[in-house]
Amino acid sequence: MSSEPTASTRERFITGLTLRGADDPDQLIGVAAGELLEWGWLLGALADWLAHPGAGTATDYDKHFAGHPTREATAWMLEHIAERIGGLLDGDRGQS
Repeated sequence: MSSEPTASTRERFITGLTLRGADDPDQLIGVAAGELLEWGWLLGALADWLAHPGAGTATDYDKHFAGHPTREATAWMLEHIAERIGGLLDGDRGQS
């Protein structure tokens, strides 16, 4: 018996992934590792920029993001997202 999935099994698998759409938070999507690494780098750079802003950056953030998380909270979140992305790429899940 072959371990290769049958056409109907493949069809059910593909249909299950593609019909749920982007609104489903559990939808699986493909992203190239290099692209994901670039996103992580950018998020880390933005986190650092927000954590150590010049006076203009802090003022602009407060002006344009009023009612949203604070600049400090946003920097913290971006830093953690960047770390999680890095962990995905090196196999470390960030849990010791």
